[in-house]
Amino acid sequence: MNKNCIALMLLLPLLAACGKKTTGPEEGPAPLMLTDSLQKVVSVETVHNVPLSNELLLNGRVSFNPEQLAHVYPIFGGNITEVNVETGDYVKKGDILAIIHSSEVADYEKQRKEAEQLLLLANRNQEATEDMFRSGMASERDKLQAGQEVANAKAELKRIDEVYAIYHITGNSTYEIKSPVSGFVIEKNVSRNMQIRSDQTEAMFTISGLDNVWVMADVYESDISKVYEGAPVRITTLAYREKEFTGTVDKVYNMLDSESKTMNIRVKLKNEDYMLKPGMFTNVYVQSKVEGKEMPRVDARAVIFENGKHYIVSIGSDNILQTNEVTVFKQTEKDCFLESGVKAGDRIINRNALLVYNALK
Repeated sequence: MNKNCIALMLLLPLLAACGKKTTGPEEGPAPLMLTDSLQKVVSVETVHNVPLSNELLLNGRVSFNPEQLAHVYPIFGGNITEVNVETGDYVKKGDILAIIHSSEVADYEKQRKEAEQLLLLANRNQEATEDMFRSGMASERDKLQAGQEVANAKAELKRIDEVYAIYHITGNSTYEIKSPVSGFVIEKNVSRNMQIRSDQTEAMFTISGLDNVWVMADVYESDISKVYEGAPVRITTLAYREKEFTGTVDKVYNMLDSESKTMNIRVKLKNEDYMLKPGMFTNVYVQSKVEGKEMPRVDARAVIFENGKHYIVSIGSDNILQTNEVTVFKQTEKDCFLESGVKAGDRIINRNALLVYNALK
């Protein structure tokens, strides 16, 4: 039993005492009041009229957000000398996933040395040509040609340096496979000493961020008219029975699966603390409107059922507590729509209402 319930039980004798008749011959029972002490252990709700809704229960599943998904392929073929991550590991953008020893990288190293040598020779040739030009032994054309050779050699060396940077070539005929995004390694298809090819179709690693996930739900053909983009949604899982995730339908896929004859809807959710894992099954409760009807809606905890009737505890003028019989039109796990007994603007007790109701009897 939690502390609030214990505190309320301690207050009930005081509430009951306040409701007993006084010793005066003509005085009636004192009304029960919503005191400051009682307000600490109950919750007060103001009733509002809202459009009547039906809650549609759908089967759903958590999936990756493709916008945060990255497949990592090899650039060059070769032999994997190091693998630094396992499936499920969290990596940051730029972290080294694997190191590969490659003969193709060796070719780039050779090209780089050749480019460096060509630039050195071009610079020497330019210096010699400029000396000859100053002494009248070379023409303006010779000078311009020597300058162009230097520019070409610099451009070639710059190109190779960019290849080194883009492909993370480190020397000694090796290059690094780095993570292009921050996220979790959800798939790993390589191991140490494995031979790979640059044209392989299977990704070495698949990495996905889990800060946001998609919940995909299946809608049967008979219920298609009841769902729409923007509809409020609450989601429950087996893993977290006491927690609800809320969102809205952000996309309706307007086509049916040929086998299951269902249509998909999507809910994007922020995934705090990575609670939602791709592959989890979910219950998706979609609110669908009933056009033209509005009714007072209250928290389901506020409604008390006794002897075939429904009651609520309302708060009248001067914070006087009283019970009201109500007529329930529709009840869900979370809310109740009431046909009579309350109106918009009324204040009612919606937490620990049963204990207060018993004190008023």
